[in-house]
Amino acid sequence: MQDSDNKYLIFPIDNKIYAISFSDVKLIIANEYARKIPDLPDYVKGTIVNEGRTVTVIDLRVRFGCVPKAETGRECIMICDSEKSLGLLCDSISGFVEVRPEDIQPPPDVNEQVNARFICGTFLHEGQVCCIIKPDLIIRPDDEAKFAAQAEEN
Repeated sequence: MQDSDNKYLIFPIDNKIYAISFSDVKLIIANEYARKIPDLPDYVKGTIVNEGRTVTVIDLRVRFGCVPKAETGRECIMICDSEKSLGLLCDSISGFVEVRPEDIQPPPDVNEQVNARFICGTFLHEGQVCCIIKPDLIIRPDDEAKFAAQAEEN
């Protein structure tokens, strides 16, 4: 088991708290201009090049159905250590936390039609529920084919 398995980056989106495992993040960079790609879902901001590799940037505010807001200069992109070459744009990183495995609860699951498959667990952080997201699952299942086609072009 790696030392980072129980450590999470904490970030807010629209007054809700989310976390991502340290082991899922390769790099955190300042927000930058993303080149828009036609025919991809609205939550895809576009692509950037990082270390010679094309990275698809997902705007988490849009993906989570939040109201757009003016940029503050604190936005950042978490380049994920995943096979899909994703960058997750968030409002800011508010810190990190170490969570014991026994403190992580299963994700909410209303039914098979209504579930957030990208949430792999929850825990309490400063009295609020914090959802742990899994980057490879952030893409909606019905959008997978669009991403595959875009990846082949790159």
